[in-house]
Amino acid sequence: MVPSAFDDVVDSVRAALNAKRSEVAERIATLEGALRGYERALEFEIAESFATEHHLKHPARQERAAEAALKLSLAVANLPELVPRAKPQKGAPEPEPESEREAVPTPKARTHPGKLVIIGALAGREKSGSLPAEIAADAEWIDTERDGVHAVGNLPQRIRQGRVSGVVILDRIVSHKHTEPVVAAAREARVPVAFAGQGGKASLARALTQLEEMRRERG
Repeated sequence: MVPSAFDDVVDSVRAALNAKRSEVAERIATLEGALRGYERALEFEIAESFATEHHLKHPARQERAAEAALKLSLAVANLPELVPRAKPQKGAPEPEPESEREAVPTPKARTHPGKLVIIGALAGREKSGSLPAEIAADAEWIDTERDGVHAVGNLPQRIRQGRVSGVVILDRIVSHKHTEPVVAAAREARVPVAFAGQGGKASLARALTQLEEMRRERG
């Protein structure tokens, strides 16, 4: 029996809707993961405070609530409905929806004063190829794995003095105890902070794009 042309159309519609459903599910999973992380961080701080007050064994160190809250806020800010879009010029084609873009965004050269600071070691990898040349030339890498907490040094002070334009944290590599004072100083000085997992090229590119978006939002 020859398939109906209607069946072909229905199958195409079903496939297109399922693809959109997958995009939504992925977006929701990201938000849920960030929300669960914030919940765990709050529970940890409550347990830590209780243990200190009653001289009990402290729970294993986890992410602080401030860092988890920042990740959650970034996840929400990156929803396509909240990403600011430039108005198209008259006669220009309508921009492609954010949710349908598959290519990793290419960060533009920075025009902001101060250094871009990246916290985290790229074990066995060359740092030079991880960032665009115009950004790599003025980026500072801090290796807390090799130098421990001392590697951060006076970075919080430099942030408060306006000598740092943005911070990227390789949060799957760096211990949270090394970044707590940095995140606190950045929040106080309104310096944007983004996270880049293990420092893969795509993750770093997304983090740099997030920094630019946060700068634009803060004027």
